Amino acid sequence: MDTTNATRRLPLRFGLGAVLCLAAALRLWRLDQNGFGNEYYTAGVRSMSLSWHNFLYGSFDPAGFISVDKPPVALWIQVASVKLFGFHALSVLIPQALEGVAAVTLLYHLVQRRFGAAAGLLAALFLALTPVSVAIDRSSNTDSCLVLVLLLAAWALTLAVEQGRWPLLALAMALVGLGFNVKMLAACVVLPTFVLVYLVGAPLAWRRRVVDLAVAGVVLTAVSLSWVLVFDLTPPDRRPYAGTTNQNSMLELAVGPYGVGRFIRSAEFRSASIAPAADPSRAAARAAGGTDRAPESGPRRGFSRLFVQAPAGALRLADGQLAGQVGWLLPLAVAGLVLGASRDRIHGPLSPTRLAVILWLGWLLTYAGVYSYAGGFFHFYYLATMAPPLAALAGIGVATLCESFLQGAGRAVLLPASLLLTAAWQLYIDASALGWRLGGHHPIHLVLIGGTLLSAGVLLVMLVLRPSASEPPSPRARALAASAVAIGLVALLLAPAAWALSSVLVAGPGAIPSADLARLVPVAGDAPARSRTIEPYDPSGLVAFLEANHTGERYLLATTTTRLAAPIIIGSGRSVMAMGGFHGLDPILTPEKLAGMVDAGQIRFVMVGDGPFISRRLGADVAAKPITDWVQERGQLVDPALWRSSALGGRRSGMRLYDLRPAPLIAR
Repeated sequence: MDTTNATRRLPLRFGLGAVLCLAAALRLWRLDQNGFGNEYYTAGVRSMSLSWHNFLYGSFDPAGFISVDKPPVALWIQVASVKLFGFHALSVLIPQALEGVAAVTLLYHLVQRRFGAAAGLLAALFLALTPVSVAIDRSSNTDSCLVLVLLLAAWALTLAVEQGRWPLLALAMALVGLGFNVKMLAACVVLPTFVLVYLVGAPLAWRRRVVDLAVAGVVLTAVSLSWVLVFDLTPPDRRPYAGTTNQNSMLELAVGPYGVGRFIRSAEFRSASIAPAADPSRAAARAAGGTDRAPESGPRRGFSRLFVQAPAGALRLADGQLAGQVGWLLPLAVAGLVLGASRDRIHGPLSPTRLAVILWLGWLLTYAGVYSYAGGFFHFYYLATMAPPLAALAGIGVATLCESFLQGAGRAVLLPASLLLTAAWQLYIDASALGWRLGGHHPIHLVLIGGTLLSAGVLLVMLVLRPSASEPPSPRARALAASAVAIGLVALLLAPAAWALSSVLVAGPGAIPSADLARLVPVAGDAPARSRTIEPYDPSGLVAFLEANHTGERYLLATTTTRLAAPIIIGSGRSVMAMGGFHGLDPILTPEKLAGMVDAGQIRFVMVGDGPFISRRLGADVAAKPITDWVQERGQLVDPALWRSSALGGRRSGMRLYDLRPAPLIAR
């Protein structure tokens, strides 16, 4: 037995175990405070768990009236958890937390194969602490599954390039196709990089590489479109309506709102009868007391902090609140790009090390380009797909900087310089996102500045006092350098860790998760927001009234949007019809169709005026006007005292419940 290797492996195993425990703790601790996360998808999970038909078609409601606006693969995992452990909040949220921990493990494996265990451990640690990754892994959104699938695809591609085997390339493309069935075209952003890496790196003749890519392209297309074609080729009357579409087609959803719609206003894909829509972030700003003018510079407050307001363009991701999600270690990632590519000093054909750097760089740049110029709907949590390449390059950067420092080459000074540059970058992020002045003497800033100055100072003194650059450093010098680097890294990880903890200590909005230190500390003199900015509906009083007066109708209630329907489905498991889909803009029902359903005894109660403010600003009231007018003319207004509760009312006093089959009512 090789005791030396065993002795070396033990600290590495301990280090990896510690990183994975940290990742799990950040994703699982106090997870129950997040409730059901994104209630829109959680309602779909409950509905999909009730029948195979709903499971296959990704139905939002138990009756299969409309689908959720995503393919169902990520939700299928949540359904499996629900079937195993019962339907409750943790059985819905824990799968995403475990997917996040699995992504940290896989990133360690991918990085350490070419750059060593130290680089792998650092990359895993950086991903575990990435604020947006922690936020999304604590929600019921599908991005955690997407990140894991893309890392699996990168693993298969790496093996395919090394071995020159087309089945592994086909596996990589099949996994990207699986990612398409998680979040549609958001998974395909890595394809140009994957193609480039195989084309220039596989140890095969050029003609063979092209043929392999063509075969893999067929596999990608077949896997990507498999579920979409099953959905679209099913007769419309035998499946749910395709949510968030005009033509009742999942292919339209992929090409429209989730394709071109990423770059132009989503309202342009809606029905021409709908009034021009406002940007959701502008609508949010108005609701918080703003106006229609362009967002002002400086820190935002309250509700407006939930929405991306940085204008599209090359410098969009330099906005503090966006950079605060994922970009804390960018200078170290740049060092990883520059030094990692030249690490093996191999000339001629691309080495596996350089190909690995190209893979991470291409992945990072393609997503950065998409997010920088996305002119349609864009949320902070989308940046989770940039976290793995940034963490990988930063881990490679720190490891290679340390190697250069110990070798005593002319690049040795880059280590302390990179630490100082990263500290300055982090101070900019906080100042941009939170409005802190550098002279504010906040404890996080004091530790950041003091720790990096101490670390860089020790390293620079060691360089000056080094007897000879050609002599290897003594064990004592190595220990001192390691201690100095550790101090610097602890200081540099304090701010991202604090941002990550903002999602752990305070429950953020379930539908649009993000990290924001403003939940824990004052922003521009305001008190920190220590509670949810968007409170979920509690429709228990309404449900009690509806169940008491239910006379066998297929739907317990019909609503304008999914906003009120989702918590009712979650809480009761009853079918609720979201007549206009997610934002109330889907052209599903006409007054004539609704009248036919009422006459057939499928619907009795209809809620109007229930659309949230963003849906109204997007034109939901205009889209629903024909049905609203018909309901008000045909139905009988139900006394709000019979069904309204303070948890459902408040500022939402515009809600009006109508009985379309009037009969004596039973109070709740």
